[in-house]
Amino acid sequence: MPIVVVCGHCQSSFGAKDADAGKRGKCPNCRGDIVVPSPVAAPPPPAARQATACAAPAAPRQPAQVRSAPARPVSAAGAPRPSPVRQTNQPAIRQAPPIVEAEVVSAGPFILDSFQGSIEPVSVGLGYKLSVALVLVFMLLLPVAYVAVIGLVCLLLGLHAVHDTALLHAGRGRGAVLAVILYAAPLLAGGILVFFMFKPLFARRVKRGKPRSLDRNQEPLLFAFVDRVCAVVGAPRPSRIDVDCDVNASASFRRGLLSMLGNDLVLTIGLPLVAGLDTRQFAGVLAHEFGHFSQGAGMRLSYLVRSVSFWLTRVVYERDEWDARLVAWSQGLDIRIGIIFFMARLFVWLTRKILWMLMMLGHLISGILMREMEFDADCYEARLAGSDSFESSTRRMAILNAATQGAFADLGDFAREGRLADDLPRLIVANVDQITPAGLESINKAVDEETTGLFSTHPASRDRIERAQEEQAPGIFHVELPAATLFRDFTALSRTCTFDLYRSLFGKGFKLTDMHPVEQLLAKQAQTIDDIKSLKRYFQGTFSLLRPLRLPAASTTEGTGAGELAAQLKQARQAMLDRLPAHKAAFPEYDQADTDWLEAEAADALLTAQIRVKSDDFKQRLVDLNATRQARAASRARLEQISPQLAPLEQLAVRRLWCALELVQVEKVAARIPQAQERIEHGQRVRAAVAVAGAQVGTWLALRNRMSVLRALFSRMEGQRENATLLGSLEKNISLLARQIRHLQFELSQVRYPFDHAKGEPTLSEFLLPQPFSDNDWNAVLTAGGTMLDGFPTLYARLFGRLTALAEDVESLLGLPRLAEPEPEDERQPAA
Repeated sequence: MPIVVVCGHCQSSFGAKDADAGKRGKCPNCRGDIVVPSPVAAPPPPAARQATACAAPAAPRQPAQVRSAPARPVSAAGAPRPSPVRQTNQPAIRQAPPIVEAEVVSAGPFILDSFQGSIEPVSVGLGYKLSVALVLVFMLLLPVAYVAVIGLVCLLLGLHAVHDTALLHAGRGRGAVLAVILYAAPLLAGGILVFFMFKPLFARRVKRGKPRSLDRNQEPLLFAFVDRVCAVVGAPRPSRIDVDCDVNASASFRRGLLSMLGNDLVLTIGLPLVAGLDTRQFAGVLAHEFGHFSQGAGMRLSYLVRSVSFWLTRVVYERDEWDARLVAWSQGLDIRIGIIFFMARLFVWLTRKILWMLMMLGHLISGILMREMEFDADCYEARLAGSDSFESSTRRMAILNAATQGAFADLGDFAREGRLADDLPRLIVANVDQITPAGLESINKAVDEETTGLFSTHPASRDRIERAQEEQAPGIFHVELPAATLFRDFTALSRTCTFDLYRSLFGKGFKLTDMHPVEQLLAKQAQTIDDIKSLKRYFQGTFSLLRPLRLPAASTTEGTGAGELAAQLKQARQAMLDRLPAHKAAFPEYDQADTDWLEAEAADALLTAQIRVKSDDFKQRLVDLNATRQARAASRARLEQISPQLAPLEQLAVRRLWCALELVQVEKVAARIPQAQERIEHGQRVRAAVAVAGAQVGTWLALRNRMSVLRALFSRMEGQRENATLLGSLEKNISLLARQIRHLQFELSQVRYPFDHAKGEPTLSEFLLPQPFSDNDWNAVLTAGGTMLDGFPTLYARLFGRLTALAEDVESLLGLPRLAEPEPEDERQPAA
């Protein structure tokens, strides 16, 4: 019997001979790497696994022990800043094998047989159905009202064209030209207005990438599971199941309005949701989605209501190429012609305000109905999975959403080194594993304190949990295996969908070889996290770019013996710890003085641009140029006054670190350190990078100040777009920002990036800002400035962290224990 091989990249399947088992090759369809699996023998009856809050009914067949995804260390790579959600106390990576097909086959009958009984449909009265119909009529009247406004504009234009023809015969000379303009300008501006008013009626939704659809023959257990949920809920089965990388699931009409006459549904499943939920929670989420479709008439009416509401929102906020052209025409043509386009822009703005009012009115009316429909769907979830499971899945999804933010931050860190993780759902779940207890408490508090807004389409999580608890439903399905058990090869599918996501973001130029195993990236990140932890311990939370530590690249201890270096190190360490309380007491005042200085700089820029500053715009009273300049001078004086109180500890810290780095080069010391030679060579490259980067902290601080000024100026653009002084100030500051970026780029290009990078050995400049930018493109300059602003502190901290990790090992050899990690409130953050 041939072995069935399924490509993990394109999901195509084909046969292979038994003799090919274990061999590697290329998929004949997509040319992706494949491995021919070994023939799967029928497994012996596996041990039972039932970890449920409510005891599951007895079943004749029990599933195999299914292994969940491993925990791993996750945090923002190289960032010394603490996070309210991300944990920095990282355990060792546990490598767990994936769920194999034999386990899925074994678990399938048990899972499907565990749906015990049926659930009572949610009753909907005649009054509710009438209210849905009335809301639908109201929502359909909104586009009709908009069309009526268009008709009124066309009528006014027609009346002008017919009754004001006398302007075309008004004498000769300048008066005749002015009369013609008065006749033609409203017609031209009005024609543009009518075009832009008609445009939203035919605006098409932005096309998204083609979804990844699953095959019932390839995923029989998943399809059977979904069919069972639909049967219990009383909803039609989906004709197609799609998967993506969103933390969400949804059921909708497959072809929109064309599918409303039948039951042609598509179910879209977010794989991160599958990776983060168990089968009981996942069944509940599906029951919720199909609960919307359990009542045919209500389902179709609500779909129309949602469609109109979404259309209004989209046409109000979406802009396309025609909008950009209108702006360009109004600004680039002679004022005598451009005034027509300015008039058209004004009218378009007014029509969008009309649409905005219609949209808000529609949201207000339809929101009440939508929220009630969500409550009804929640009842289906509670009745299938149990009221207690409803609460757990609601809180779990909030956690998954928080973890998704962390995962995308990780992707940004990985991308800096030319790599992207090959399994986004796995990365998201790994972030879940590393949420701190304080972070969990914060997320649960947000769920408990969430309130329902007047225009909300969904009730607050707290209200939904309370309504589900009122059901007191025990549920009819209680199996709590990982939801990934429902898939034949969840890992391969996750990687395929991750590739689909990258391809949609980066285009067809993105290749499979651009993705790297998530395990390798997480291992590299774990090393970075360990370095940052070392940085915090070594400097006891005093590390800050406001007070950069200058570490020379060349040795200053030549001729000093190992014994003397060790004695100096111990002395510097103890003296540093003695100075620590005084340093921590003085730094907050130094930090505040720096903040006050930034505020004064921003206020001065606003006032210079002739923009009024209110007394409560800043913490200081900075309402005139005299006040801003006095505040700036006072802040600088305070910084200079406090600086001598901070310098002693910083000098001791540098001396302590330097002695340790010199000691590691002593042969007897190096012999006792694991991988000493490799670490010494790498440390020398890091020291060279630290010297170059440390010399540019002042330039980075100046860039930070310039970005602060630009943020203040751009925040006042509303209503000031004709303020020539403001525009001139923006142009001047952006030009200065571009010069600062160029200077920083030049200086940082003098040394190579000392860590592993997918693209060889870029310079520090190329690592921080790999893409070129134009000095004349404001957006490009601001983006480059923001990239430098965010990336430099992370790089600088990571460089020092790698050195302190080595220094801690040296101190351990001298019998000095590692210092305790400071409390989060004691940690210093790089100023940004």
